[in-house]
Amino acid sequence: MNGDPFADLHQAREHILGIQRLMSDMREQVPREVSGSDPQGAVSVRLAADGLPERVTVVTDWQRRQAPEALDAAVTAAYESALRERLEGWSRSLEGTDWERRAERLDADSPFTAGATGREAESAGARPAPSEPPELDLRYVLPRRLDEVAEEMLSLFDLDAIAGPAAAEPETFTGKSAGGQVAVTVAQGSMVSCSVDPAWADGRSAVRLNQALAEALADARDRLAAGASRGPSAHQLDGLFKEAMAILADPARFAD
Repeated sequence: MNGDPFADLHQAREHILGIQRLMSDMREQVPREVSGSDPQGAVSVRLAADGLPERVTVVTDWQRRQAPEALDAAVTAAYESALRERLEGWSRSLEGTDWERRAERLDADSPFTAGATGREAESAGARPAPSEPPELDLRYVLPRRLDEVAEEMLSLFDLDAIAGPAAAEPETFTGKSAGGQVAVTVAQGSMVSCSVDPAWADGRSAVRLNQALAEALADARDRLAAGASRGPSAHQLDGLFKEAMAILADPARFAD
């Protein structure tokens, strides 16, 4: 920070936008189509972009590969295998990018770290100036007063829950098949567990098992979506972020 409040606000805004762009570019490298299976090959799981299973498939000869009482563990193992495949694929994709250099530059140029201005001056001649990244389109954003935007931000979040120890535990939602013999529990971005009644599964065809798994997964997704709708939506958060950026882009608003 250089002591000029307006210049400091602009510098902070540019830093925040730089972090947002880096995170967005890194997310673009996440593999979209990934599958995994349990070690015995009885179950395969295809991941959706949101980190939840898109489809769970039990093979026709599953009983030759897994016992009925181990079927739910096989679903979990297949899901974990798909997660590992996605993570490894993401790591390989990132190897061809300059994300580490960009992250180091953001850290070195951070306006929130003591001595940042000095480091910027020292490094200015050591590296070429980066090309200007695209700016947020704020042409149609009509921000309200800063206190109004801040008040809405506070109202959207349960600050007590964020500060409390329970915040570390994600809210979970359990969906069940039509007959209740299969249950899938999910949280935002992950499958937590799967249970299959072994007595019911014994002797069932792969077609019937796949149908029950699909029903339970769809029910869990519906419950998750309904529960998530109680919190701030991505559209709301995006709008508030753009309002905040528009305010920072026009420091004269702080004089109101």
